[in-house]
Amino acid sequence: MSVATQSRAESAIVDATERLLRERPLHQLSVADIIDAAGVSRTSFYAYFASKTAVIAECLREVMDQVMVAVRPFHRQSDGDPEAAIRVSLLQWVEVCKTHGALLRTVSEEWPHDAEIRRLWFETLETMTAGTARVIRGARASGQAPAGADPRALAACLMWGYERVLHVALVGGALGLADPDAIVEPLAQMMVGGLYGRAPGTA
Repeated sequence: MSVATQSRAESAIVDATERLLRERPLHQLSVADIIDAAGVSRTSFYAYFASKTAVIAECLREVMDQVMVAVRPFHRQSDGDPEAAIRVSLLQWVEVCKTHGALLRTVSEEWPHDAEIRRLWFETLETMTAGTARVIRGARASGQAPAGADPRALAACLMWGYERVLHVALVGGALGLADPDAIVEPLAQMMVGGLYGRAPGTA
């Protein structure tokens, strides 16, 4: 089997798994279901993945990059407008969550039970926490933000708070919000208040 064929087979498995997760939860999904949907043999499946949760981990690796690109405006703050950067990053993060909502919901529910998924998810949140902590330190050093809780601890609370809110919003019918886009402004207020000690638009 050629490298190109192997790559197509692996991609087919990943794509089929995420597609199936939009239809049913992971516990109702079997390896046989994935094989049928991907159009590959059982041998091909196990050449790449040891289990269905290993496929979830690979799906997550691909989405992690998109999440990090989404939050880049906030972490870089290159345009000098921190509130605008916060909103741009939140809008982009929500778009990633809407596109890959079934996968991210599965990851959020499965990481307590699977070591590899937990490692990858914590790695993602840790990277986002580190970037947010740098923003907090920079804002405090420049006088834009008041002193307060340890920057890393504050950043971790904000990022994991966001993770929970996004998860609950993606579950559907929660938070009294029919559209995940509706959480952008409340989350922006959380970030502006948490970092800068003020309401949005009051600089």
